Amino acid sequence: MKRVIIGSLLLTISQWYAFFLFSQFSFIIFNEFIGLSIFIMGFISRALGSILFGYIGDKISRRTALLLTGITLIISSLIVLIPSIFIVFISRILQGLSLGGEWGGASTVIIETYSTHRLRGTIASIIQLSVPIAIILSSSTLLLIFLYSIPWRESFLIITVLTLIALPLIKGVNKEKMFSSKIPLFDAILNDWKNILKSISIKVSESAAFYVFSAYIFSLYSNLKELPIIVLEAIIFQLFTMPLFGFLSDIIGRRLVVIIGLIIMGVGSYLLSLKIIYYGEIVMSISDSALYAPQSSIFTEIFNKKYRFTAANFSYQLASILGGALAPLLISDYPNLFIFIMLSYITITCIGVYFIEETKGKGIV
Repeated sequence: MKRVIIGSLLLTISQWYAFFLFSQFSFIIFNEFIGLSIFIMGFISRALGSILFGYIGDKISRRTALLLTGITLIISSLIVLIPSIFIVFISRILQGLSLGGEWGGASTVIIETYSTHRLRGTIASIIQLSVPIAIILSSSTLLLIFLYSIPWRESFLIITVLTLIALPLIKGVNKEKMFSSKIPLFDAILNDWKNILKSISIKVSESAAFYVFSAYIFSLYSNLKELPIIVLEAIIFQLFTMPLFGFLSDIIGRRLVVIIGLIIMGVGSYLLSLKIIYYGEIVMSISDSALYAPQSSIFTEIFNKKYRFTAANFSYQLASILGGALAPLLISDYPNLFIFIMLSYITITCIGVYFIEETKGKGIV
């Protein structure tokens, strides 16, 4: 079982590392139009990947889907070495497809493997640590590239190595044959659309908070030289706060942890609106940990096994577009409405929390 956790964590770190590294390079290496196109392509292909690999995970096996996401990521990381802008787009699409299928797959495997464990939420939150770890790795990679003039394409070879280490560990996942409808996504939408909407509403505020405090903040306060260090401190903080909130979700429940995260997000948004950057960033980081830590548990615990892989992935990736991609765009167009935009996302998640059932201790079917 420990091999499954380590393998899933390594593979998820590889996925997010590739996603963040690609996103950062898209604005540094290319002009604004191409860079924005590459960035947005990542989100769109993530949604498509959730459908493609979700189908494989629910129809064939979880293990097959996870292995294929890893192989797709390796191909993406290798072909980017070819000096062609067309190949860069293909690589980004493959990487997005891979991440879109892998996150929900890893979360589903962990929850199903530890379905009867009393600290199921804590164990699932370990997968969520992949995001702050990946950001730290991608930021460190950028620093090394600029310090030592390393060709940017070659940095993707690290992703290939990490993935190759993870794949043998993923083979330990039980290859249980799945039984579901012909098309799991349609089955989920027809029979469980309410839980899909609830999952999306749970995710959007966290996604908005994350991309605001970790990325878009650089556009808001580009003249602040200390900002990269502040953001990095906020990210490192999550290595400790995320497992803590995962543990709390097993003690006081998933819903209450999300509510705590929303309250903290409101405080962080207010501090940032007053340009109290340092404390605003730290508080937003803590809120993101509280909102993100129980998501692996919630997204996989509320859906039926026959379409769990697809439904969890699809809800997550669609919410990422509505929160992570849309929130920065809205703030860019209406900077004076920053606090109201953030409060709108908080309100949406409050509604979702009200309607969603508590899954702590719930049996996994």
